[in-house]
Formats: sequence, C-alpha cells, structure tokens
Amino acid sequence: MEITYYLNEAEEENLYCRLVDGAETLSIALGYEIDSTEWDDENGEVSPDDPYFYTLMSFKEYLANRYKDLKGNGLVHVLAAIKSEVETLTETSGIRGIARKMFDEENSDQEIPAYDGFIKAFESFSGLDEDEYEALVIDNTLEFVTEEGEEFQMDTVAGLTARLRSFVDQKSYSEIGIMTSKLNWSKVYADAGGIEKHIFLPEMMLEWEAYWDDEYEAVLNAGGKTDELPKLKERSWRRFQVFMACFNDNVDIIQLAFEIDDMELYPITVITMLRIFDAEGCYEEYCEAEFGEDWEVVESDGERFFVKEGEG
Repeated sequence: MEITYYLNEAEEENLYCRLVDGAETLSIALGYEIDSTEWDDENGEVSPDDPYFYTLMSFKEYLANRYKDLKGNGLVHVLAAIKSEVETLTETSGIRGIARKMFDEENSDQEIPAYDGFIKAFESFSGLDEDEYEALVIDNTLEFVTEEGEEFQMDTVAGLTARLRSFVDQKSYSEIGIMTSKLNWSKVYADAGGIEKHIFLPEMMLEWEAYWDDEYEAVLNAGGKTDELPKLKERSWRRFQVFMACFNDNVDIIQLAFEIDDMELYPITVITMLRIFDAEGCYEEYCEAEFGEDWEVVESDGERFFVKEGEG
C-alpha cells in the first residue's frame, strides 16, 4: 500500500492522506489546516517546525502496519476499514486525535502517562483551554506553545528513564553525547563514591574496543570504505591514553571524558559506569538530578508531571 499526504485546497482543514492499494484509492481528511507556504509538495510533508511533524511521520508507519495486520487477518475491504478507524480518531478533535493515538501506541508499554494525562496536567498548570495552545509530541514528552508564543516542556520520570535506557541499551553514542547532561552523570558517579581505576579501565577498554568494532561493521554494512578508520581509531586511542593518565580517585571522570572528547569518550565512559553500577538505580538518580530547581511539579490524577518554560 502507498501512503501519501497532500493538501486539498477545496477544504479549510486541507491536510489529507491518500491510500493506494493496487487499483483502489481512498482519501481521508485528517482534520488539520496547513499554510501552503509551510508545505513541502515534492516530499508530501509539512515543515519540521510544524507541531505535528513527528506525529505525521509516526502515523504513516502506523497505517502501514495496520494495513499488514488487517490484510493478514483476511479482511477484504482493508482501505475502507482503515478510513473508518482514522475518521473515528479525528471525529471530535481533528489531528489531535491522531496525536493521542500515536503517543499512546508508542509509549503504553513504558508506564508513561497517556497523552490525555499530559493535556490535563498542562491545562491545570496553565489555566488554558484546548483552543489556546498547541501540543507537540516529542518522543515520549509533550511541548506546548500558547497563543502568546510561550513554550513549555512537560516530562515524566518514566519518560526520561525510558529515553536514557534506550540510549544506553542501543549504544546510541551521539544521543548520549548530545541529549544527556554531564552534570547529572557526574552527580551519579560522585554519589556512588566513584570506581577504582583497576576496575573501571579494563571495563572501559572493552567498551572502547566494542565501539570501534561497531564502527567498522557499520561502514562495511553501508558499502563504504574503511580507509579513514585506522587514522580515526589512532586519534581516539591517543585521547583514551590521556584519559587513563589523568584518571585518579579525586578526578570527576565524567567531566574529564567530556573535556577530552564529548561525542565518543564521554558516551563510552557513561556506558562503562552503568555497566559497573546498577543501571536502573543510576537512571533514578539521574532523573532526580534532572528534575530539580528548573522544573515545576504538577500533580494530576495520581501522576507527577514536570514542566518548565522552553529555552527557545
């Protein structure tokens, strides 16, 4: 099945989804108005700045999987069934119904509060009605933009824990480097009393070697050439040697690794620390450090949400 988005200029809420399955074609209104200047006609998508950019990306994947499931169950009129389901989602709240479905589908197994829980907590915090703000789904968090242009981030312990766990389990070095706080990891390390050099460095060596094995494998799997990798690996080794030489019981090794190399050595150091310590306990302490003075706690239906004004 082919899935595309397009603008139906005859309608005020002009965003539509077209489903094509062989000779059968169906169009579905998604209950959302898009300014044509914010529309990428060539790629059939909204601007990345649009509040529902990520929702619409997820929705395409959801529709494709839903098609496979219904087809696999022997349903004859699959497109009609999908259209009916989408219309049910958008009937009362337009594209927000799709955002709600996508958020809950993707996060239900992580003990993360439902989309409506975030909405209720934000309205309680802000005193705004639903037509006075836009809600943006960002991974397992929501961001809110008011009519006055104020921006707010809302997060939960369960959501942050899930993200940290995903970064570490998948060894997403760039995400650890860009999207985690060295100050929080330093606090985790210091509060645990540090790790002795003869215990930490052998574990870190294994992690460093695994990193470079993965780098070679990734290049080869992508059909690329490994000519430049030996030089990069040698440079990385020299940085690692500096780290080892500076390591002692009085040094904040998280900060040390970050200062030497924030995109490679720092993530490797964090992952090594979590291999030695109890990772789940570290995530808990990281969250405690993160949701400190900058965040306001909002209690709603027995859930704790954390909200702060956006940075841009």
